[in-house]
Amino acid sequence: MKMHIWQGKLLPDAELPARLAGLEAEIQETLGEMLETETVLDACGDMADKLRAGALSGLADALRADGIQNPQAVLSQLADNIDRDALCKKLRAELGSEDPFTLRRVDYGEAHFERWNPMGVLTHITAGNAPIVAPMAAVEGLLSGNINILKVAGNAGDFPGLFLSMLAQYGNIGKFLYMLRISSSEKEKLQIILDAADCVSAWGGEDAIESIRAMTPGGTPVVTWGHKISFGYVTPARLSPDVCDALVKSVCRNDQQSCSSPQVALIDTDDKAVVSRFAHMLGDAFDRARKLYPDPAPDIAQMAEITAVTELHRADLCFTEGEIVEPADKQYRLLVSYAPKFMPSPLFRTLWVAPMRHEALVTSLRGMRAYLQTAGLGCTLAEVNTLTKALYRAGVTRVTPLDSTGASYAGEPHDGVFALPRFLKRVALRSDLPLDDFTSFSAFERKDYPPRTGAPLQGKKDYPPVPAEGTRVLMKSGGTTGDPIFCSYTERDYQNYIVQPSVEAFLAAGLDPRHDVVADLFKGGNLYGGMNAFLSAFDAMKAPHLSIGALDDYKLAAKYVITGRATVLISAPSYIVRLMQENEAAFKAYGRIKKVFYGGEHISEGQRQYLHDVFGVECIRSFLYGANETGSMGYGCPYCEDGVFHVFGDIQQLEILKMNEDVPAAPGELGRLFFTGFLRENGRTERYEIGDTGFWLEEDACPCGRKDRR
Repeated sequence: MKMHIWQGKLLPDAELPARLAGLEAEIQETLGEMLETETVLDACGDMADKLRAGALSGLADALRADGIQNPQAVLSQLADNIDRDALCKKLRAELGSEDPFTLRRVDYGEAHFERWNPMGVLTHITAGNAPIVAPMAAVEGLLSGNINILKVAGNAGDFPGLFLSMLAQYGNIGKFLYMLRISSSEKEKLQIILDAADCVSAWGGEDAIESIRAMTPGGTPVVTWGHKISFGYVTPARLSPDVCDALVKSVCRNDQQSCSSPQVALIDTDDKAVVSRFAHMLGDAFDRARKLYPDPAPDIAQMAEITAVTELHRADLCFTEGEIVEPADKQYRLLVSYAPKFMPSPLFRTLWVAPMRHEALVTSLRGMRAYLQTAGLGCTLAEVNTLTKALYRAGVTRVTPLDSTGASYAGEPHDGVFALPRFLKRVALRSDLPLDDFTSFSAFERKDYPPRTGAPLQGKKDYPPVPAEGTRVLMKSGGTTGDPIFCSYTERDYQNYIVQPSVEAFLAAGLDPRHDVVADLFKGGNLYGGMNAFLSAFDAMKAPHLSIGALDDYKLAAKYVITGRATVLISAPSYIVRLMQENEAAFKAYGRIKKVFYGGEHISEGQRQYLHDVFGVECIRSFLYGANETGSMGYGCPYCEDGVFHVFGDIQQLEILKMNEDVPAAPGELGRLFFTGFLRENGRTERYEIGDTGFWLEEDACPCGRKDRR
């Protein structure tokens, strides 16, 4: 019985008309709900793990029933595509962020905020040339936060629906998923889902695309993914049996059923003898490939097309020079022309072979530029720059190794564009409200997490070791209470736990990157996390800064501060006070130090008074609470007194446990601080005891407007 997917649940075909009648009302209700990116990433990551472990055997059975001879290879490819890391790379490459739906500053010198916004309803008209097309279309649509209505072929098998019904079990994903197994001839049903769309994503040939455009309401964008043609390009300097094996692998891998499979093999020559040698070497490679790939299985119509194209070429050889390389059992065929030629293939191991000098690539292929996709390239290092330039100018959007034209990497463009931005709108905000010290609107949202009771508590002895392969950034703890801990950060960790929180802390404290000049007087080197980390933050903010460090020569440090025209000092209070004391006359005469941001120690009332009264420092603020083990944990604001911090709720979960018992402290009760850095990749802490004590402030929301708890 034919089944559809309706809001994530299986729906019998007989019930579809009645449900379609109420589609618009359901959509209106769902549009009031947000699909969180983290929900999609968690779901896809878990599905990928299960696919690799073979824990979803029903999907393999569905693929076999659909005629797929090697279902595990398909499932492995799908797992690689929906793996959490792969999708995070895709988000960063295409949208610039793993959290694209939060309003963020686009320039730290201006209070201008932008974010991506879902279109609303994304209707996919999918192709049936590969079993993972519909699942991947749905995943892209979910990442874009849209409600997704997928139209798959009426004779499509059970695999897409089964996969989507499994994905719909996570969070609220089901509400954003519909899949209809209807024929393109069912115009009334097709019209309903096109009328509901805020954006249409359509796969197919020119006639099919034009039909969809005609049915789509005016003003609704139609994103098209048409048929493409790919080819191999080889230079005589690289011609060898290994190169031919590589090209044939890309042909046989799925018998040219994907747009990235080569349909033509071109060689950079005008010598007929070289073309013939290339063709026969390819024939030998096809013979070797018989042991590696199952025989192709075209149906009767496809066999008729192959025969017609082959016989037309045979007849054409009466008038033009070329040949046909074909075995007795006709398991492959090479249609060889000794003159330049570029033609679509009838597929199933049918390959055109022709010469084409690289100087003629642009003029010869320009007429096909709208259809070109991948060029598998076999050349020398000395040739690669010239050839890639020519191929791109001709219209090619991907250049790959010959043996992997169908492979892709996370974040790679598709047909020369990124998909996700085409399914979204870019929205902007300017306001007359005091937003200069906000980096994003996530600060206005309260982060409440389920308690982690029951999970083991961690201390320094439990801290994760440095990975065997090394790490992007290495720091060490102070070691004042024993041997230091070496703390590992990946690039994402460094950005998420050091750079971006530091930017937020500086802005919240009152740093103005347009007018302030910062003298960084924290220690640097020896795996210390201070100055080295803030360099990255200042660069991100485009804030003028002087990387001075905590020099023992206070006269020299003061000279650098004054020469660099600093207006802000950052360091430990004890260092700043001594620097000012030993250069009191110079700093009083200089008079430009208006802000002091300190960390690592408390500041006494006497120190604060001295800086204010003697030097006219207007803003003295503890701006950041952090440690090398855990990264940034809290930030100050104009309403935070010394020792009071907002928790970085986007990256940290804080639990406060009683002093002598591993149970939550009462509201306002002093207790031990345990942090969970839930976005960390390396050095991930789970209920990690930092060694400090504190208590929650339980008063109303902070006057600064931020919802992060203090």
